[in-house]
Amino acid sequence: MNSKLKNKLRAIFNKHDPIGIYEDEKTNFDEYDPEIERLIPRFQRSNNLNEFTQEIYDLFQKMFSPELAGPKTRYKKLAKEVYDLLRRNK
Repeated sequence: MNSKLKNKLRAIFNKHDPIGIYEDEKTNFDEYDPEIERLIPRFQRSNNLNEFTQEIYDLFQKMFSPELAGPKTRYKKLAKEVYDLLRRNK
């Protein structure tokens, strides 16, 4: 993944901050990098936005815990922005 795309994905994840761990650009701008790296294969196997939203939700439940991940609705806007960005950058 090129650095420009990765930085755009970081900005989206940090804006939505679904787990509440992002502090600021200087402290931990790359906090969600492990999830971003794991998302690309999940995007490639998703047929639509609903499937991709589920993939993101499943990933966060696995990487953190179901309790920390919270409800699936928390990931809808994040998934849409990431999905749209990745579709444009295929």
